Amino acid sequence: MAPLTHTTTPTADVLPDDSGRTSRFLRRAGGAALISSPLLMFAGMMTCPPQASESAADYITSLARDSFLTELSAILLHYGLIAGALGALAVPGLVRGRKGRWPVLLGVLATALGLLNVSGAVRDDWWRMVIGQQLPLDAAVRISDTVDGSAFMPLWSGTEILAFLGLLALSAGLARAGVVGWWLTAVYLAAFVGMMFIPIGMTYVVGTVFALLFLPLGVAGVRIFQRARAAA
Repeated sequence: MAPLTHTTTPTADVLPDDSGRTSRFLRRAGGAALISSPLLMFAGMMTCPPQASESAADYITSLARDSFLTELSAILLHYGLIAGALGALAVPGLVRGRKGRWPVLLGVLATALGLLNVSGAVRDDWWRMVIGQQLPLDAAVRISDTVDGSAFMPLWSGTEILAFLGLLALSAGLARAGVVGWWLTAVYLAAFVGMMFIPIGMTYVVGTVFALLFLPLGVAGVRIFQRARAAA
């Protein structure tokens, strides 16, 4: 009887290498998305039409005043949120060992869910802009308030807090794992508190501080590229 022989196929030789290349590409794509998120958010906030106060009337008035700025800001914010949500899925790969793993995993899930929900809510800027341009202000405010008061709306808009809590957990988890320093968590908390007290009329200050809330994503993206370069 002839001895059993083992043969290798080209597919068996190629698959591991292809898998490695695919993994490297996905990690770098995730890193690029993470870095672009805070940059897009900053650009979106810097082009946001100035708003006199937090009232619905002033909000609608600001959006209706300049269609170009409103649409530019909205599209930048939309893709900044999308990039952050997708890129966040690459962050757990930075953690090696048990320290910080669970805060990072839970933070990533909460961040992705919150950012994806908010990205869809950015469409509100378009329809509020249009009703502010085509209807009397009191009618536009009434429609806006009615939409915001819809029964199931909190299940959508209420998830925004998940993103911010998720980013906090992500920052703390990465610091606990030794991936970044605790300074990042401190900056995030300072920006979060600052958003509660800075007057909305200070448009550029508010925009800068708000963009800092997404700094943990950008720093994680830089770390992904640093790891990839060190492994090359």
